Amino acid sequence: MKEFTQHLIATVIILLALPAGAAPRSSPRSAAAPRASTAGRAVGVRVVPHPDRPVHATTNPPHQVVYHNPTTNKDERHAVVIDHRPAHVIDRDPHLRVIARGYRSPRHWDHFHLGSGGWWRIWGITAWGGVGTVSCEAADEATGELFPVSADRDAIGWDDASIDAVLDQALDDCAAVAAPGLCVPATPACTFQRYE
Repeated sequence: MKEFTQHLIATVIILLALPAGAAPRSSPRSAAAPRASTAGRAVGVRVVPHPDRPVHATTNPPHQVVYHNPTTNKDERHAVVIDHRPAHVIDRDPHLRVIARGYRSPRHWDHFHLGSGGWWRIWGITAWGGVGTVSCEAADEATGELFPVSADRDAIGWDDASIDAVLDQALDDCAAVAAPGLCVPATPACTFQRYE
């Protein structure tokens, strides 16, 4: 009985220490390679031209995107592969790779990274503290196959560099299967889930 009372008191103290409306958060998933699967990869939608409609970021985005690669000092033109899968669908993808902080790519994907504060501007994120899981996807622009990678928030939290590392792992997964020159971020490259 004494142990039960001590456990109950400890639980009440923990719950009182939490901010109002907050609940204890689960621990992050451990990093892992994609599960072995015989299922085919999901395929993103390749954007086809709609000359009769004006270019619009969501309904009729550009059909090619140009990235300047500072390593080669050349512009790269890539087809746009759209991925409209919501986060809960990506989480069930049998090819999903879960990674932990600290990944460093052996390749130079820097030209796909957004400048400082870029993720804030594109997604309208007001505070990194509200972001939980981040999922990024790369696409093979020749086939449209998607390569999803996900990472859970850790004790340090998020910043632009840690999100770039998630995207880099997705691009590396694509480059392991396809020619690296055909691997591009899907559009949108990353999705953000609330930290709950």
